[in-house]
Amino acid sequence: MSWKNKLLIAHPNLPSHSIFSKSVIYLYEDNTRSGSVGVILNKKSEYTVNYLAESKGFFYPDHTRMLKLGGPVSEKTILMLHSDEWYSSNTMQVGGGLAVSSDDIMIEKLSMGNEPIQWTMCLGMCAWQPGQLAMEINAQFPYTIENSWLTCEADDTIVFGYDGESQWEKALELSSQQMIDSFF
Repeated sequence: MSWKNKLLIAHPNLPSHSIFSKSVIYLYEDNTRSGSVGVILNKKSEYTVNYLAESKGFFYPDHTRMLKLGGPVSEKTILMLHSDEWYSSNTMQVGGGLAVSSDDIMIEKLSMGNEPIQWTMCLGMCAWQPGQLAMEINAQFPYTIENSWLTCEADDTIVFGYDGESQWEKALELSSQQMIDSFF
């Protein structure tokens, strides 16, 4: 089974000291050869998109839009998860109406007012070795139920419409509803 284009939702019993506590992760890659890759959607960094743009020599007028902490892997990598009508020089279509971009041209385009309809920008990403994510989801040794993941179909409202703990709560609700719906 592939979890590409799905949301991973942290188990409610995951200890609060974990970086993944109350996190919602969008998986944009999942295959048996190279493993799984995604970004945490609901953890804010201390930096604004404006700060990032200025560090690259551009100006982005919104001083409130925050960069997200996408995960503990390649923490200096900048990724934008966005609606797929927009593109940059290295945009990868990931399905489900979404795409991922990661280049300086995307920042230049944002500074000129050329933005996707929906987007979020992340520092870093999450990655799993082949088979590791399946073991975590299924709570197979050495993983336990507390550090397993709930899953659900990605929903634009959850992906782009919420932030922080409310995004996690909405994702939990969606996961529960999708699980119930699968039984009826």
